[in-house]
Amino acid sequence: MSRPTNRQSRSVGNLGDILKHAALVELATLLAGESAAVSFVDTHTFLLHAPPGDLERWNREVADLASRHPSYAGYAARERASLARTDHYRCSSGLVIDALGDRRVRAVLGEANGVTRAELRDQIASESLPDVVIVDDAAAVDRFGSVLNGGTLLVHVDPFALTPEIWAPLVPALDAISARSANAIFVVYRYSRTARTKWPAPPAGTSGPITETRGGPHELAAYASPAIAEAVQSVCGALGWRIW
Repeated sequence: MSRPTNRQSRSVGNLGDILKHAALVELATLLAGESAAVSFVDTHTFLLHAPPGDLERWNREVADLASRHPSYAGYAARERASLARTDHYRCSSGLVIDALGDRRVRAVLGEANGVTRAELRDQIASESLPDVVIVDDAAAVDRFGSVLNGGTLLVHVDPFALTPEIWAPLVPALDAISARSANAIFVVYRYSRTARTKWPAPPAGTSGPITETRGGPHELAAYASPAIAEAVQSVCGALGWRIW
């Protein structure tokens, strides 16, 4: 019997990935330069790396964005290095872990798909990554209290569809990890072919959305603690995001 395939495999490296991953790389780089202790949480992780869905299209879309916004160059360089080394696209958690380097004190990765979760564990082990916690439910990212008190927090929330029914179960954990962090940034993604709708209320201790972007059906927004909100707006603005 063939091994089940996660449907996310078909869209690896699409425009949505480009938009959110470029932002995550730039924000992680910002935090690595300003904080000695950064925790990263990815509510819907998928994998550290995976084969790209359409490499030719990725190259075209990255080239177009970079021609208008040079800040995409850092993300593009990381992906090209990964593709040259492994033939795999580096996904959100892999990119952020790389960008944070030794500034990362913890990573909490949620992945509900059992087959994908097992592969994710294998990838983490093969890269000998310390201080990584995997949970089987996005709403359980605070199950073990892994995010440290008083540190800096970067969170990627990517359930694909983002309805009130999907967001509500995440709120207690997101509020808890945000409330005990000195500063927090949330990057939230949703796929929508309809007109823009209101984004969810900001997690505890943050405001926003303070900036957002849309490319086709791919929408992203960022929330941040007041002390770092201006820096987040600057980073995202350089990528072409709209500043609120």
